[in-house]
Amino acid sequence: MGMRTTIAVIGGGLGGYPAAIKAARMGAEVTLIEKDLLGGTCLNWGCIPTKSLLQSGEVIKTIKEAELFGIHCGDYEFDFTAIMNRKNHVVRQLRGGVQKLLAAKKIRVIKGTATLVDPSTVEILETREKIKSDKIIIATGSSPAKLNIEGGEGAGILDSNGFLEMKRLPSTAVIIGGGVIGVEFAQILNRMGVNVTILELMENLIPGIDAEIALALEKSIVEDGITVFTKANISKIRQQKGGNTTCFTFQEKPEEIKAEKIILSVGREPELKLLNAKKIGLAHKNGTLVVNDRMETNIPGIYAAGDVVGGMMLAHVAIAEGECAVQNAMGRKTTMSYRAIPLCIYTSPEVASVGLREEEAKEKHDIQVGRFPFYACGRALVLNQTYGMVKIISEKKYGEVLGVHIIGPHATDMIAEAVLGMTMEMTAEDLAHAVHPHPTLSEGVMEAALMICGGAIHMP
Repeated sequence: MGMRTTIAVIGGGLGGYPAAIKAARMGAEVTLIEKDLLGGTCLNWGCIPTKSLLQSGEVIKTIKEAELFGIHCGDYEFDFTAIMNRKNHVVRQLRGGVQKLLAAKKIRVIKGTATLVDPSTVEILETREKIKSDKIIIATGSSPAKLNIEGGEGAGILDSNGFLEMKRLPSTAVIIGGGVIGVEFAQILNRMGVNVTILELMENLIPGIDAEIALALEKSIVEDGITVFTKANISKIRQQKGGNTTCFTFQEKPEEIKAEKIILSVGREPELKLLNAKKIGLAHKNGTLVVNDRMETNIPGIYAAGDVVGGMMLAHVAIAEGECAVQNAMGRKTTMSYRAIPLCIYTSPEVASVGLREEEAKEKHDIQVGRFPFYACGRALVLNQTYGMVKIISEKKYGEVLGVHIIGPHATDMIAEAVLGMTMEMTAEDLAHAVHPHPTLSEGVMEAALMICGGAIHMP
């Protein structure tokens, strides 16, 4: 390969450590700098710990429904400390796995805060060590956004990191923000007996997903006992003994709710402040680094990936962007495509989608929509999880699939078929005539496609 390339990766999260491993496999000499814990937000304070807590909640739900399957569990109780300990064990195990992977590839890992001295030099602030590299990949991630209102900080007010470090369950909780993180937090607490209210500023929960699917999810969680206010405009938080009161406007009327804990779930902000971006001339806009379709910044040889570039702040997007950055840093020209990126929500029912929402598709195309409800799926009936549907949107003239949206059991696993198909520009007919195993939930995808191509087998 000629002269050995040196690459410095700033950030050990999903945008950083997979990129470091990929670079090492391609023959680079790699240094990875992480100021906190390897695995970043996803592994330590996001994807993994929240899914562990959701799984504990799902076990509780299964026990409650056991008699439907002919199994008598009697009284049950759960241990919140044990649930949190299991979450921590899963995180530690995976973080240890990341450390071993990096060591196996002989990647030098530095624990410290990195800043840029010039386009080829990274300095570690704690030790003043300077690292010269041919290429630099910035993957510094993001941190929880703050709510800029009166009383938005103080005792009893938690961000997502604080939520995952709780020592005991509150009796009541208000979640400000009804996006992906907010609804997952709400279901975790609800399943463990907490009285939960979600306050969301926008018209629907999960802004940005298909409106029909969002409304179906909202209906489901309301039926579970979670109170939801959409189009709720928060004015202030009033600090009080024994809990805080959230003041907001709903349907043009002032409202307030007192709760033991208030959990802020209002998004995340890219981490740029320690990079020295302005001094070396790195272009940034609205708090995010500006990159081209090769993930390269305005300074040749410096690339960026993950939450620090904004856009779709998802773990799997960060991995893909990091790989794209490495390919280009190593001289293999490639571009990043966002055409078929899945979004997953791990509530029960799960939600997953890829491609255009129906509202978007209508603006650009003459479309057809096929829907198949899970109540008509044999496997879903066996599981006693019949709520939800598969929804497929295709372009009418040629039949190309433009979007797939699923709400129901194992939606987050099922969406992979749609991602692969859309990546290969499949048509609804391709999907409808692919043989699916029976009885499975995946038949719902086939049946929804058949609704576009003449009619599903198991629908009148």
